[in-house]
Amino acid sequence: MDSARIHLKLVFDETGLSSDLASFSKRLAVQKKIYLSQLFGIDLGYRFGWYLRGPYCPALTSDAFTLRQEIESGDEEADRYCLTEEARKRLARANKLWELPSGIEVSEQDWLELLASLHYLRHIAYRPGDQSADFDGVFESLKRSKPRFTEMRDEARIAWERLEEFALTSCKTVPQPSSP
Repeated sequence: MDSARIHLKLVFDETGLSSDLASFSKRLAVQKKIYLSQLFGIDLGYRFGWYLRGPYCPALTSDAFTLRQEIESGDEEADRYCLTEEARKRLARANKLWELPSGIEVSEQDWLELLASLHYLRHIAYRPGDQSADFDGVFESLKRSKPRFTEMRDEARIAWERLEEFALTSCKTVPQPSSP
């Protein structure tokens, strides 16, 4: 097992992710939880693009399947390592971010997708100059990209507020160039 997958395994363990990737929902959880974990300073080196279900990294998928094979073949090298206390604290905060709030009626899969997608659309995706980066503007982008979320404005607002609570929605804007 190489050092990158050892680190990935340790993060899986700390965040409750499983190396069982048999279902789509488990693979989606890996993508979204690793994306969100990296926002807390746990840089595993994965870079995400926009895909059908939000932020997605093909290299992460490949590494997760390789990790699963290594674990199934009895590779226990990762068991000799542990995360630093600081990394564990950061991941504990990440775990709190994606906890499903009481009273919200969405699946864990949709909740993770909302959190990761709203963050990605706010901070990474291209937005035309006239499109706002506030909740309304980002939610409009989300609806265009994922019409199934159209009726989930309230849930998306709660996800946005959760991102704000963890200081993950603020950013500095670049001033528009002045006209000649």
